[in-house]
Amino acid sequence: MTTYEKELIWQVEQRYPHLSTARLMQKLMDMGVIDFSRCKILAVKNWVEQLVKHGEKKIDAMWKAAEYFACSYEYVRKCMYYYQDVHFSH
Repeated sequence: MTTYEKELIWQVEQRYPHLSTARLMQKLMDMGVIDFSRCKILAVKNWVEQLVKHGEKKIDAMWKAAEYFACSYEYVRKCMYYYQDVHFSH
């Protein structure tokens, strides 16, 4: 973790000590600190991957994601195949 990252975390903890994770994420997105476009991609990819882990066929899961997120199948496909660098890391 870089000094910048550590300092930002410390500053956010000092400024918003009582916010839930959801409220803190919303605040950071509103400030433009978190890239909302990448968050949308991450949400779609993870949602599809979870369906696949539970036995759904990938294409069916992608169609369901398009319905769930009210977006086009092409957008879901782009999220799944074009954005390879957006994922949850362990």
